[in-house]
Amino acid sequence: MIDTSVLLAVYAAFIVGLISPGPDLFLITALSLNHGRKTAILSSIGIGIGVGLWVFAAALGLAEVIEAVPDVWQGVRLLAGGALIYMGARGISSSIRGREQVSRTEPLDNGRAPLLLGLIMNIANPKAAIVLVGLTTVLSDSASDRQSVVLAVAGMPCLTVLWFTTVSVFLAGARVREILSFNQRVLDMVGGIALAGVGAILIQTV
Repeated sequence: MIDTSVLLAVYAAFIVGLISPGPDLFLITALSLNHGRKTAILSSIGIGIGVGLWVFAAALGLAEVIEAVPDVWQGVRLLAGGALIYMGARGISSSIRGREQVSRTEPLDNGRAPLLLGLIMNIANPKAAIVLVGLTTVLSDSASDRQSVVLAVAGMPCLTVLWFTTVSVFLAGARVREILSFNQRVLDMVGGIALAGVGAILIQTV
């Protein structure tokens, strides 16, 4: 079993990190405002899956195996960085040229693209990997068996999906969109720069 005080401390640290501004939050914010609720929620699920992969890998002792194949991780980060730069460039283009000339929904309007984007975004984020593996390791050190660690970390991906889905629903709501609609071109520019910047950081850390 895991010490309850350690479990509460780990989850408190996880929640603080979850709600703090970062690449995942920037992505969900941009998708909510520019592509709508459904796209953002699908991407939220993808982020949750990424969190699940990291914490379960750490709980099962597989994190070292993942880290032992750096070329795969670097490839994923390049892919995620390129996707974010592309999305950011579209947002900047939309701001400069006017929204009517740049489709809001293309290319994230169907299929698995938003979910995969969220998944790749989280897996490619080195900060998320370090924090998640670190927190899971703390739980592992206080546990007498691996099964209890797996059960303890199972809530992390669920909380992730819940948080980002809540953010998506709020930002994509009619009232928020009405308030922000008058300044949409500014939002496109800021969101585009933020996404492109995060993408550039991911690529630079490869």
